[in-house]
This record gives sequence, C-alpha cells and structure tokens, in this order.
Amino acid sequence: MTVHVHYEHRCAGCGAFYIPYAPGVPCPKCGRPGTEAFDFVPQAAASLRFNLQSYGSYLPPAWYVGSLGDHCLRLLFSAFEAWRTRPDPAESFDSALERKLGAMEWGDQLYMLGHVRDIARRVRAELGEG
Repeated sequence: MTVHVHYEHRCAGCGAFYIPYAPGVPCPKCGRPGTEAFDFVPQAAASLRFNLQSYGSYLPPAWYVGSLGDHCLRLLFSAFEAWRTRPDPAESFDSALERKLGAMEWGDQLYMLGHVRDIARRVRAELGEG
C-alpha cells in the first residue's frame, strides 16, 4: 500500500494534461494562465516520504496509475530514486534529475519534462532537502 494522488486536469486552451500545483501556474504546452490550483506538492512529498519509510526506496514495489496525479508521482518516484541511488555521491539533485528525466521517453508530452522538473524541485524543498 502507498499514497496515491488522484487528480486530472487539462488546459482549457489546448487540452494538454498538466498539474496546476500553485495558483497561476500556466499550461506548460501553450502558456495559457491557469485558473485552477491543486495542492499537489505536499501530497507528492507525503507519498515519497511514505515510500521511503515503508519500503526503503522512493519506488514502491507496485504502482497503479489511475490518474494524471498518479502518473506524475511515478515519474517523481523514479527521479528521486535515481538521485538517492546515484553512483557519485557528489552528484547534485538537479544533475540526477536531468539524467533521469532526460532518459525518459516523453513522446507527444515532451512539454511535461520541464513541468515535472519544476514539481520535483518543489517537492524536494517540501521534503526539507533543498
């Protein structure tokens, strides 16, 4: 068992999926100003914290993606685990983040790369690690 964040959101302008994690976060695809905010960062931090405390890893042993929020969490789990297990202890969080996210296949959602990067940095700060 782990902590899921069930959330769905699409840009009213272009229809792109994204998480407006704070007031005014624009769509990462078209730049349209957001009109909705969802308090995703503390919930994502709680999920990551739970996984690490319960499983000794940011990656839970099993994960079901049932929403955009869960999909984003899965990306965060992988990125944070890549940093936790980095081969070079001197590697920065940002470097490990770029290494992991840059190696992922984004397909037609490449616009999400920077968005997930921004969320990851905020989650790290929420965890008190940055």
